[in-house]
Amino acid sequence: MDPTAFDNLKTVLEGAVYDADLQGKIAVVDRRDLVDLARLFREYAISFRLHDAPDPPIVCTARLSLDFAELVNERLYHGRAGCRLALLFTLPIRRSSVCALIEGTLRTIWGEERIIRQTLRFTFPHERGPYENEAVVEFARLIYEDNATDLPEMVPYMVSSLEQLQLFAGQ
Repeated sequence: MDPTAFDNLKTVLEGAVYDADLQGKIAVVDRRDLVDLARLFREYAISFRLHDAPDPPIVCTARLSLDFAELVNERLYHGRAGCRLALLFTLPIRRSSVCALIEGTLRTIWGEERIIRQTLRFTFPHERGPYENEAVVEFARLIYEDNATDLPEMVPYMVSSLEQLQLFAGQ
C-alpha cells in the first residue's frame, strides 16, 4: 500500500527539522506520532528550541494533522488529501500586555492571512504571572503533497520566530 499524503508530508517536515538540528541551529526536544482510533485522527508533532537558548527556552512545535474525512477521500475515492499545519510557540511571559507585541511579530514573519491565537496559562493562585503563553500560527487552508517543497522552506521562518520571540520571554 502506498504511503498517504500525510506520511509523505510528515517525512519531509521531519527531515527538514532534523537537518536544521544537524546544522546546529536548533535542538529537537520532542517528537510525537499519534493515531486517535476513537476519532480516526492522525497527528505528527515535532518540537525544538534554539540550540543556544537560555532557560527556560522558547519551544516551537510544528504540528501536522489529518482527519478521517481527508483520509477517506484519499484512500477510498482516490482524491487529493490535505493536512492541517499549525505552529505552536511556547514561551514564559510576565504581563499579558506582551501578547499584542507577540502577535505583531508573528504576523510580520508569517503574514496577515494567518490565524494567530494565544493562550495564557498560570498556576493558581499566582494570577499575576508568570504565564505560559502558547502562541499558535494556523494556516487557513489545507496543505497538500504539492506543497511538500514549502515545508523545508518554512523551517528558517520557524527559527526566526524563535529568535524574535526570545525578546519577549520573561517580559
